[in-house]
Amino acid sequence: MLELIVGLGSTVFWVWMVLDCVRNEPDRHIWIWVLVLFNILGAIAYFLFQVIPRGDYLPQYFQRWTRKRELWIAENEARSIGKTYQYNHLGNILMELGMYEQAQTAFEQALNQESDNTNALWGAAKVAIAQKKYPQAQVLLEKLLKLDPDYKYGDGSLAYGEVLIALKQTQTAQKHLEKHIKNWSHPQGYLLLADILLQANNKQAARECLETMITRIQGSSYFHYKRNRPFLSKARKMLKKLS
Repeated sequence: MLELIVGLGSTVFWVWMVLDCVRNEPDRHIWIWVLVLFNILGAIAYFLFQVIPRGDYLPQYFQRWTRKRELWIAENEARSIGKTYQYNHLGNILMELGMYEQAQTAFEQALNQESDNTNALWGAAKVAIAQKKYPQAQVLLEKLLKLDPDYKYGDGSLAYGEVLIALKQTQTAQKHLEKHIKNWSHPQGYLLLADILLQANNKQAARECLETMITRIQGSSYFHYKRNRPFLSKARKMLKKLS
């Protein structure tokens, strides 16, 4: 019976890793061979070296179960202490667990106490984006960037560009992203800008944008290169279409 359970569990895990590889892995052709040739050992290697670094290996419902006590503690601290920090902390946990309505309430509590608190503005903006409430996110991010244009090493600026695109404010988004990539080297920023340029049929500018991004990633540290390989793959596919 035990052997049957272990065998079934191993098979399920192997299939899970194969599906993840097909859906998410830029170097899927290499890893598929590893998974096929080495079976469960290949699946373990793929999980350790490719899945865990992405940080998305636990389904959300499972995270809610494993982080239940952490959530209880945060809720208790928010009720008993009730400062901005406690509400921000609670909001972040709720957001990570996909409990967006509750997270929104927590960040609103934080903003009621400190309307200019950058962490609360950022948290509320991310919740609004997750719920596709883009006009609300735009207002929050504009306020955030006025207070701190470099918030979280440009993450706030990048999110603002994404929101402008979602709202179809294309020209404003293009100007913002052109300014953004001068200050920050987020691959997403280059891809977003290149896509806008392609829609405007400005192929040469799009090509230069993508080539710059690829050069920067390839010339970065191995950790940075590995983390950004999915964006590198997207950029190369876009260049092939241009060719």
